[in-house]
Amino acid sequence: MKFSLKVPGLDLYPGRGTHWWRNIQPQELVAIVRRIEELDYDQVNVATHFAMDRESTVEMGAHWTHSLSAAGFILGATTRLRVACLVVVPYHQPIELAKALSTLDFLSGGRLTVIALVGYKPWEFDLLGVPFDERGPITDEYIEAMQILWTQERPAFQGRYVSYSDVVFEPKPVQQPLPVWFGGRTRAAMRRIARFGDGWLPYATPRSQFRAMVEHIYEQPSFQARPRPLELGLELFEGTLDPDSHELIEQPHIVAEKDAVLEQVAEIAALGATLTSADEMIGAGRFQNDQPGALPPIRDAAEHLERLQWFAEEIMPEARRIEAAPAGDR
Repeated sequence: MKFSLKVPGLDLYPGRGTHWWRNIQPQELVAIVRRIEELDYDQVNVATHFAMDRESTVEMGAHWTHSLSAAGFILGATTRLRVACLVVVPYHQPIELAKALSTLDFLSGGRLTVIALVGYKPWEFDLLGVPFDERGPITDEYIEAMQILWTQERPAFQGRYVSYSDVVFEPKPVQQPLPVWFGGRTRAAMRRIARFGDGWLPYATPRSQFRAMVEHIYEQPSFQARPRPLELGLELFEGTLDPDSHELIEQPHIVAEKDAVLEQVAEIAALGATLTSADEMIGAGRFQNDQPGALPPIRDAAEHLERLQWFAEEIMPEARRIEAAPAGDR
C-alpha cells in the first residue's frame, strides 16, 4: 500500500474546523514537506479552488492556494517526493496548462502526477466564464490535446474547443507518459479513465460500489485496447460526506490502534486499492474525529512532525507489505 498526505496550510478545509496551521509560515511548510520526504511517504496531494462563494466557505473554508504554484513550491523544496497536483481542466487554456504541467515535471526530474478534474461548482465556472454544461466534453478534448503536446514531435490537433498545428512544444515531460489520474464517480468519469487515465482518486465513493466501478473501467474497449496498471485510491477509514456540499453525513470510526489500521489497509487492498491517505491519522483529514481511541488533536507544527514520524514508523512498514488484489481477481 502507498500513502499520500495533504500539506497543512495550503487550504483550511474543512471550513468548520479549527486548524493549527491557519498562520503557518513558509519555513514551517518547507520543514514539513522535507520531513515527509525523509520519512518516505509516497506523495503529497495539492488541492485546488480558484475562489469560493460565501455559502460554500462554511464547509470548504475560504483559503485555497493555486495548486500549480503550490506544487512548484513543494517540488522545489524537495528532491525525491512525488507531488500530485489537482487541476480542474476546463478552468485553463489547454496549451498553457500543458506547458505548466510539462515544466513542473521537467524541473522536478519527473516527480509530478496530474489529478485531472472536471469540476462541480457552477458558481466557479460562471466566475471564470466557462460553460458548466460543457465541462465533460471540454475536459476530454483538452486532455487529448495536452497528451499530444507531451508526446509527439510534430503535435497537431483539431477540435471544437482547441486547435493547433505547426507548433514546437518543449520541454516534454520527463515521464513518458506523464501520469494523469482522474477524480469523479460517474459512468462518464469511468469511461474517461479508461481512455486517458493512469489512476483514479475517487471522492465520496462507497466501498460497496468501488469494485464494480473499477470493473467498468476495465470493461471499456478503450482500456482493453491499451491495458495498463492503474493506481486506485480509497480512504483508509470510510465515512460519508455529501459530494457537493462536503457536509458530514456519517462519521467514520477512526482509531489509532495499529491492528485496526492494518485491518482497514487490508480491506481496501482486497478491493484493489493501491493508495490511501494518511491524513485522518495525521490530523489533517476531512473528518473531524473525537471518538474514543482517536488520536488527540494536533496543536502546532512540532506535534504534526511527531505524528508524521509515528505513522511512518508504526504503521507504514507492515502496511506496505499488503498488496492490492490483482486486476484479474476483481
